[in-house]
Amino acid sequence: MSFQLSILKILAGQPHERASIEVVKQHLAIYYSSGPEWPARMKRIASRAPQLDIFGQRLIEREVGCWIITDAGRKALERLELLDLGAREGKVEREIAQEPEDE
Repeated sequence: MSFQLSILKILAGQPHERASIEVVKQHLAIYYSSGPEWPARMKRIASRAPQLDIFGQRLIEREVGCWIITDAGRKALERLELLDLGAREGKVEREIAQEPEDE
């Protein structure tokens, strides 16, 4: 699942949040060959979403020659990163995951 999370991160950082499959492959090769930090971080964050399926959950759309992160994909990525940040800061996950109440 960390591989799929990496794809979400790559797409979220691209212009117009889309990239060709070749660009995604290039980024993945760089990230995963640059040392242990990226794989460790992606594995840690992905552990919070063991059922992650970027295509099945429609977090990414496919067009001819490119992939595009969806609104749902951005929200899922933001939520996972927020959970990870909270865990590293010692916050309780259930507090972070709660939706803000309407005033």
